[in-house]
Amino acid sequence: MRWNTIFFVTQSEKRGTLLLLLLVFILLIVRVVLAQETSENAHFTEKNNPFYSDSLASPVRPFVKQVKTDQMVELNTADTTLLKQLRGIGSGYAKMIVNYRTKLGGFYSKEQLLEVYRFPAETYAKIEHQLWVDTTYIQKIPINQFTIDQLKRHPYIRYFQAKSLCDNRLKMPEQRYNALDDLVEDRDVTSQFIEKIAPYLSFK
Repeated sequence: MRWNTIFFVTQSEKRGTLLLLLLVFILLIVRVVLAQETSENAHFTEKNNPFYSDSLASPVRPFVKQVKTDQMVELNTADTTLLKQLRGIGSGYAKMIVNYRTKLGGFYSKEQLLEVYRFPAETYAKIEHQLWVDTTYIQKIPINQFTIDQLKRHPYIRYFQAKSLCDNRLKMPEQRYNALDDLVEDRDVTSQFIEKIAPYLSFK
């Protein structure tokens, strides 16, 4: 005895039931596919959001430009962090200022900031009113003790100037300089040069 005879199911009803089951199966598959695509699209949208963070997996705050300081800055003691607070000075210029200050032995004038490689005059004009210099922090050059090699390490002193300073020192009565006026002017050691290095000289 066949099952359609027991349950009184005709051949057409059996075909209808099978078609209905097939339609339900297809609808389930379509729903699963659509749900997966929706999830992938949502993830793609988040990934392309400029405020999306992979590390936090949540939106992050937009960048807010740092406000520069208006406080006074002493050039011989300011570190790179403080220098970067000045308008127009970033990490690069802050490091260059500190490095040049170290080579000089300190600044004796805020105008020396313009001697830093490619430091913009426009930037200096904007921050000049915030700068000041404490000359007590300057590291002096012991001109009666330094050799030619030691003298020429200073940014203001070239080899022939260092040689002239040392040679003339040995010609002095006590083989030493006692004051600025003892420096002998010549082709290399000019009055302009002496004036430029004077704040750095020690005659002890």
